[in-house]
Amino acid sequence: MFVFAPTTKIFRRVCGCLSLTVAVTFNVCAQVRGWLWQNPLPQGNAIYAVRFASDKRHGWAVGSDGAILRTYDGGFEWAAQTAPVVTTLYGLFIKDKNNAVAVGARGIVITTESGGVRWLRRETPVRDHLASVAFAGKDLTHGWAVGTYGCIIATTDGGRTWRAQTSGVRAHLYSVAFADERVGVVVGDRGTLLVTADGGATWQNKSLPNGLPLTGAAFAAATKRACVVGYGGVVLRTDDGGQTWTRVDIFQPADLLSVFFLDEHNGWATGNDGLVLATGDGGTTWLPVSVKTSPRLSTIFFADDQTGWAAGRDGLIVRTDDGGLNWRRLTEGGRDDLADIFFLDSSHGWAVGAHGRVLVTASGGKRWSVRLTPTDARLTRVFFIDDTHGWAVGEHGMILRSQSGGLSWEKIAVPDVTVDLFGINFVDEQHGMAVGARGTILQTADGGATWHARPSNTLTWLEDVAYADAKHATIVGSQGTIMRTDDGGENWHFIDLRAKEWLYGLTFVDNLRGYIVGADGIILRTDDGGVKWQDQESGLKLNLFAISAASRDDALVVGDQGRVLQTKDGGATWREVAGATSVPLYGVAYRGGTAAWVAGRGGVILRRAGTIDTVALPKIPGLKRKPKLQTSDDSLLPDIPRAVPADNKRPPT
Repeated sequence: MFVFAPTTKIFRRVCGCLSLTVAVTFNVCAQVRGWLWQNPLPQGNAIYAVRFASDKRHGWAVGSDGAILRTYDGGFEWAAQTAPVVTTLYGLFIKDKNNAVAVGARGIVITTESGGVRWLRRETPVRDHLASVAFAGKDLTHGWAVGTYGCIIATTDGGRTWRAQTSGVRAHLYSVAFADERVGVVVGDRGTLLVTADGGATWQNKSLPNGLPLTGAAFAAATKRACVVGYGGVVLRTDDGGQTWTRVDIFQPADLLSVFFLDEHNGWATGNDGLVLATGDGGTTWLPVSVKTSPRLSTIFFADDQTGWAAGRDGLIVRTDDGGLNWRRLTEGGRDDLADIFFLDSSHGWAVGAHGRVLVTASGGKRWSVRLTPTDARLTRVFFIDDTHGWAVGEHGMILRSQSGGLSWEKIAVPDVTVDLFGINFVDEQHGMAVGARGTILQTADGGATWHARPSNTLTWLEDVAYADAKHATIVGSQGTIMRTDDGGENWHFIDLRAKEWLYGLTFVDNLRGYIVGADGIILRTDDGGVKWQDQESGLKLNLFAISAASRDDALVVGDQGRVLQTKDGGATWREVAGATSVPLYGVAYRGGTAAWVAGRGGVILRRAGTIDTVALPKIPGLKRKPKLQTSDDSLLPDIPRAVPADNKRPPT
């Protein structure tokens, strides 16, 4: 899968951007290109635009990696739709319950006249990334879309055909709004502000000198009143179609990402940290409301003065039924980053990540339960030797043990160990090892009740450990570190491959065959229990974080940009598996066939749903960095309440 991303960091930031045992049952799972979303639901890719028809029931949401979601009941249930392109969609306009237009990367415009049953790609004269689309007039045939490098395109036939307009600027443009077929506003990077009074035939430059990015623009119905929002709490207001502008002080410096007006008086704006602003006087004054947590909300829409929706990072969609005073989730699942996932068989699995979270399933991921642990430390690795005994490690020397299949956990104190731990592995119920920062190696012979430090003769970061058998184990880490023991961990010696890449993941299939993955697309294989390692050509130059093997020759690898690789011939050849997301994937569990799960940023958990196409691997520039699993500021503790229909009856479609 190839995802066309904007070429600048600021474009991605603007267009992209939330001691109880909680049982979460997911009812609606979106299947996309051979993968089934298990968390969040209905899907976890970023949502960049959400819009509804006037009936408040029929709506769409679009976002990264070709995400298109459709609802018939006001957003309480969503179904995935298939786009004719697999690329990020940034802008959306709904004419009615059957007709909609979406725009995205590489000049993509798609339209539907069938409620999304069929989407058609429309030809455009540009290949710039299109960030926003707007239509105006009684028949909604006149439309405009804007994007990177000053791109503006226009249509007069409802979006079927498009022609380029001349903006006169090279700045990236993020939002477009029109009051009617003639009066319009466009905003963008570096304070760019353009206005037109002739439908875009000519554009006047009203840009702010040395300004921060302006990210959203909206007209107050079919009047000449409009508001523009941007970074640093910028709010601008005009009453004459953009000829003159007044700065409105909202008394806070938050970055604002979108703005929407329902009529001449009522409007709303969203931004970082869960900020929602509301105005009832046409944008003269703005008052903040709370969404309880701090999600990045990149889009907002209201169907009337009470009913509205907002959406943003990690697939989050929220709804209000009181004008924005209170918001409730229309999506399920946690959005905290997951660092690792482990499955013992096709049913029993565990995932760990930020805030000490442990997710447990006994149904192959159809249902996940969030379990209480005695820590809020970030957990980095989880391992189970059977369906009862398991362990997890994390930052600040954290070691957790479960003797109940992950239903409950106890903290194991290890004196004088405060460094972050990254890897853990057991060869049987009693004997295991954990590794971490500054060359830390810990060993247990009593099922993890007590741990003892072993000398490593290195201060490198040790990322993972795996047993080939009871006597032989291997550790990998930074600066190409590979260490091996022949006596069960009493003594260690270095394997010199002259490799300097950071090595992140390691697995042994049996006592001879093992694999290592790491930075710059490195994949290594051993056939003698770790004595010698051979370099394999992955075809990628980016970070590979984890590997899991179902057999000696069948393995899956995950890494940056949502990449998934597979080999079926022991690594002689690697093929890229078509994926469903472009977020970094940190963990993989593979038991063979469709028993495959991946996990990563934003709480992503995907299960393989069937036969997946593979593609030849391109040579692309990669990232050379140590990944830091970030604690999401979109944590669901405390949670945004779940929205439910008022009468629990699904409206007719």
